[in-house]
Amino acid sequence: MKAVLTLIWISLAACAWPTCAFALDAQVQQIGQTFVDNLPADWKPKLGRWEYFNPEECFTAPTGVCYGNNPTSPYGYPSFSTGPGGDDVFSFRMNPSEAVVLIFRTPPSLRYFSFAQYLVKRPGDKTAVFASLSDSLNHLKIGTTGSQTAGVNVFNQYAAVVWTADKATFGKISALLQSSGLPQWAINFLPFPLEISPAGAPSGTTVKINLGYGQGADLINMLMRTALPTISADFDQYRQEKPFFVVKVRPAEPQASQPAPALGYASETSGVSEGEELRKALDQLVADVRSNYSGKKYKITELGVKFIPLTGWDCIYQNMGCAADNHDALYSVDSNSGGSGVVKFRNSGDFVIIAGVNHQKTGKATYINHSIYDTKKFAGIVSIADQSLTTQSALYHAGVTDPADPRNKLYQSLYAYVISYKCAGISYCLAIPAPTVTNPIGLAPGSPFFIMGRKYLEPRTKVRPSAAETIPHRALLATRP
Repeated sequence: MKAVLTLIWISLAACAWPTCAFALDAQVQQIGQTFVDNLPADWKPKLGRWEYFNPEECFTAPTGVCYGNNPTSPYGYPSFSTGPGGDDVFSFRMNPSEAVVLIFRTPPSLRYFSFAQYLVKRPGDKTAVFASLSDSLNHLKIGTTGSQTAGVNVFNQYAAVVWTADKATFGKISALLQSSGLPQWAINFLPFPLEISPAGAPSGTTVKINLGYGQGADLINMLMRTALPTISADFDQYRQEKPFFVVKVRPAEPQASQPAPALGYASETSGVSEGEELRKALDQLVADVRSNYSGKKYKITELGVKFIPLTGWDCIYQNMGCAADNHDALYSVDSNSGGSGVVKFRNSGDFVIIAGVNHQKTGKATYINHSIYDTKKFAGIVSIADQSLTTQSALYHAGVTDPADPRNKLYQSLYAYVISYKCAGISYCLAIPAPTVTNPIGLAPGSPFFIMGRKYLEPRTKVRPSAAETIPHRALLATRP
């Protein structure tokens, strides 16, 4: 009874809204309740809640941007009520010795999930830097109750993530979590760096991250990404259930006694590259697509494909927005001849054709997608992912209809897909939806947009694929003269 009353008191004190709720998973709740009840008397807990980013709200808000949300990948995050220093619902502050503790059940089977830490905004800045502070803790690295080996049997298991800048705080919390019912191998340390050394900065240059509760302290948060569930209904239920216990615990001493290390970013080089034969096959596919649509009286112009090599540390050092970067993803933008990246069709029947290598099929990525964004909100409208980027799509847009044609074999790891406002009469076509009364996520036909590509998680390195080891896709603009 004491534990229940303690937890209820903490939740009422910490939650400024009526929807603040406990985890619905009984085991998560029991571990979390025991953990809070056994905290040292001089530690102050603050209960939070688990939320998912709502792109509809972002899209309809009069101001602000959506930070390049990935339509294939819902974002979850811990949220705390408004507190000292004016923290908002999305971002918050904490002391160097403080910790955010997540106790949770992992998602059902899906292609990818991860937790990433962010510097959201610096004091006085009008624009959020929203930059990662290290590599992500992804499903190939996380420890769970499913196995003593990290990255093994990780779905529908129990785990904790402890996010703190103090190794001493982590040690105490880890011991408490173990006494609350979690094995040591299911307790994951996400070390917050108090100082970083960006690769692009002069040798010896460091940048401090300012933790604390004063007006000069930085705003922070973490994101959980999830992508491509095996069974959509199972994942929908998981998101509705929110089996997370979220608490921020503050030791009496505000300063870190043992500052955590800065993880930084691991090498992207795996030593395994996609071969020259595959590059030649893609060249052949592009030539065939050009010929096919030129014969249908389209003018074909090739767009540039620009990769985004920056990491969060680069963005922090340069004081520029990073839009919630993730070192698990190699991002690209398809650019027009002016390099702006904006695509605008002159006629309603115009379209873009994306042709490329299915890197998931070649083993160089866990998943890939191409997403459409509006140019004002940086809001993800719709995506096409690798399940649909098939050999059949390549053959269709290349105009290959003969089953005996050798290109059936040549294009085994390739795809081609159309992106348009109008897909009538075109197969393997991603339609850009118009906004409706019930769904504001869309673009009016003819509006400018841009296309962002993602190659997610090289299994060998457990970070993003190397641009040098993968063959870039190609983008063709098809217009009526």
